[in-house]
Amino acid sequence: MEKKKMVIKELTVKNFRNFSEHTVQFSDGINVIYGPNGSGKTSVLEAVAYLSNPRSFRGARDYQILKMGEKHFEIKGRIVSGDEKHTIEIVYVQEDDKKEKVAYLDGSKVKRFRDIQEVFIAIPFSFRDYSMVDGGPAQRREFFDEIFSLLDLDYYETLRAYEKLLDERNEYLKQDPSMINREYLIETAKDLQIMADKIVEKREQMVQELSEYLDKIFRIEYKSDFKGKNFLDYIDQDIAEQVTTIGPHSQDDYLLYYKELLARHYASEGQKRLLYLSIVLAFKKLIEETKHYEPVFLFDEPFNVLDTHLLEKFISNLSGQVIIASITPLLGAHNIGLSLGE
Repeated sequence: MEKKKMVIKELTVKNFRNFSEHTVQFSDGINVIYGPNGSGKTSVLEAVAYLSNPRSFRGARDYQILKMGEKHFEIKGRIVSGDEKHTIEIVYVQEDDKKEKVAYLDGSKVKRFRDIQEVFIAIPFSFRDYSMVDGGPAQRREFFDEIFSLLDLDYYETLRAYEKLLDERNEYLKQDPSMINREYLIETAKDLQIMADKIVEKREQMVQELSEYLDKIFRIEYKSDFKGKNFLDYIDQDIAEQVTTIGPHSQDDYLLYYKELLARHYASEGQKRLLYLSIVLAFKKLIEETKHYEPVFLFDEPFNVLDTHLLEKFISNLSGQVIIASITPLLGAHNIGLSLGE
């Protein structure tokens, strides 16, 4: 089956990060956005990613991305998806206590953000994230949640619903224990259980699928300490500690191995970078083979992490449209310069 190629031709942002208004034109193939630190290179990547998944891959809230002193931001992209042309627009408005984020596809408001991903997917990677190898379980969960959400839209919706209910439940648990409605905790525990079991099952499945494309010198093992537990058995503990004490959000981890040894303990810095690169390329192959499309890949500052050999290997494995943020331009790429103050 022929792959559907996704390309962004033009991006326009208003009141986004430090940009009052800025337009960028992209070409097919490799694009490099270059300029000094603080010029907005990563912000351009962030805006492109928003058109696919309207949330910051840098972990920021929408109000933190809004240009200081403004009440709304807009991101607009002209997209080519296979043989079709589309316009995607994301608008965020903050007025008094009201915060609203709306997505439009070809001028019509979409009911679900995932509807956008039917026509455009942009996948961001920051090579600073290779530190997850040495980091804690939360950092690894966040990394894999991001890429698995793009691979499986059902997983994305389940994860978002789980996080929303978890936040509401944890906020409720903060009140005086004498005011707690136990029935509410029981009902929410049942709802969380259904979603949590599905999240664990999906994670196991996707790690297995990703591993098929991973360099065999490395291995990923998904370890769930939550699996087999029931939220209903921990209600008294939740009340006592004023937080939901179990769940895949806090008890799961991804163990990363180099030659069957835990990479964080036994791999060199170069090997850890190679492991991260192998995961990125494995995910790229997996999404192209299973979804039959070529998404846009976004890479933030890869040249700060990769040595010459790894950089050449990395570039040789790229296909489709790629957008890279870098301090310097790259020979043979479509280079887009930014300067401070833009």
